[in-house]
Amino acid sequence: MFSEQNAKLDYEEIFDTYKEPLSQSPQLDVMFENYLALVNRLKNDLTGLREELVYHKKVHGDITDSLDEFFSIQRLSSIITQSLEVDEIVDKLDEIAQKVIPHHRSEVFLLGDLGLEPVKDKSDPDFSLLLENMKDEGILDWLWEQAHPIVVPLSDFMVSDQLHFESGSMVIAPMLQEQTGMGVYLIHTEKEQAKFSFRDLELLNILTQQAAIGIQYTLLYQKLERTHEALKRSQSRLMQTIKLATVGELAGGIAHEINNPLQIILGNVQMAMMGYKTEESLKIVESQAMRIANIVRGLLSMARQNAVSSTEYLEVNTLIVNTINLVRSQIEKRGIVINTELEEKLPVVQGSSIYFQQILLNFILHSKKQIGKNGTLSIRSSRIDDDWVKIELQDSGIPMPPEYIQKVMDPFEDMENSTEMNLGLTVSVQMLSDIGGQIEIKSGKDIGNLVTMQIPKSTKSEESYGSEAALSN
Repeated sequence: MFSEQNAKLDYEEIFDTYKEPLSQSPQLDVMFENYLALVNRLKNDLTGLREELVYHKKVHGDITDSLDEFFSIQRLSSIITQSLEVDEIVDKLDEIAQKVIPHHRSEVFLLGDLGLEPVKDKSDPDFSLLLENMKDEGILDWLWEQAHPIVVPLSDFMVSDQLHFESGSMVIAPMLQEQTGMGVYLIHTEKEQAKFSFRDLELLNILTQQAAIGIQYTLLYQKLERTHEALKRSQSRLMQTIKLATVGELAGGIAHEINNPLQIILGNVQMAMMGYKTEESLKIVESQAMRIANIVRGLLSMARQNAVSSTEYLEVNTLIVNTINLVRSQIEKRGIVINTELEEKLPVVQGSSIYFQQILLNFILHSKKQIGKNGTLSIRSSRIDDDWVKIELQDSGIPMPPEYIQKVMDPFEDMENSTEMNLGLTVSVQMLSDIGGQIEIKSGKDIGNLVTMQIPKSTKSEESYGSEAALSN
């Protein structure tokens, strides 16, 4: 192979060495002259190749070094997308970009309602001035269209005499969102424009687009968080509305429940005033007063909006009986018979009595509506295992259509089309899901309406409703 060392061979020295023998053969003289011409041409070609190699090194850099640096920067760039704060993403971008383009000043601007706005609270006035100049000259739109960083000497800007920067260049890297401009990354460096390689700008472009993707993801995540918080607040308000509606529906029955013991108390008091004071009468008055207190306490608990405790230890059967007692009079006066089959020695459930009572009341009142008059409502409890309890509510009312059940089982899926009748059930399904429970609703001519609830022994916290209610209280 022809090498540079061969090219450096002095062909005149060769000619002098073999001049005498060659002069004796004209053919050899011609061949030797052709050979020397070829060597001379190869030397010229080699010089051209050497100059081209120097140029390629200047523009593209050494291939091996470029690949090593590329993979190194690629590994580092993954750090950018690990943060969920825009400020942190920008800091990481600047930290890694230092490895590609050493600099002392840099800033990221993102498109907002008022145009390009700095990410950091404090912005360098020189950057703002340059951005305004680039916007007026159409450089930014062109840059987003080209989708690749550019290097511009400071002296080329029309506002260069107004800058505090005295020398150097501006590196301007576009930030894109689906081929549309979303921002720009500005770097002021002392490095001259002629000393930048294609590799430098390509690596910077990769980093900038990684940061753009990270910022997009972060902004979407923050928007989702805000939407989620708004939904939780809406659900909390809806929960309170349902609770108050339930209290209103209970009012008639509660008045009757309170009136009966009041009549008994009043009768015994009148007897005492007439001189018939007996210990038995006092005990009756006490028991009836306690009955009223319990009814009122239950009613107040239903209306209360404060966060509820989820650390109570509850006996499911007792909770069922107490809930039935709140509505027994208004159900039975419709000719509806309440049957209970409660298995003894059920596992004690940890949770909120108010929370469970709201769930049960919503299903019981719904059954009352489905039955109308003269029917049966059966409530059963049983043990599934040591960790789960089952509660079944079955009524003889009008069977619910499949589409109605579908709406109930998809909480908050189609709230705009929800009716007053299924809203209570929808909320109860969501509430039961929030504490880790499971529910199944079946309906048909043979079974009426059957609601089966499975409740875990240790329930999840009801914070999705309770904590939000506390915050809005």
